[in-house]
Amino acid sequence: MPNITIKIDGFCASGGHIYITVTKDGTMSKKMTIHKSDFQIVKDEWEDGIIILIRNFIKESGLTDWTQIKTELEKKVFKL
Repeated sequence: MPNITIKIDGFCASGGHIYITVTKDGTMSKKMTIHKSDFQIVKDEWEDGIIILIRNFIKESGLTDWTQIKTELEKKVFKL
């Protein structure tokens, strides 16, 4: 899995946008504009991100086998 870092380049005057630079593995960079509305969860949209949430939780927790994953994942409450 790649390592991703984010640098905040600034905000628009109205506060509706954030400008960032996303860097993958310290080499590939991409500038992006994120709208404030992008952070809002739309009904049923949360399902699209479940695999990403679980994958990141497992990786960041250092879990290595299914017994650990089951135990820790069932205790975890994700905040959306």
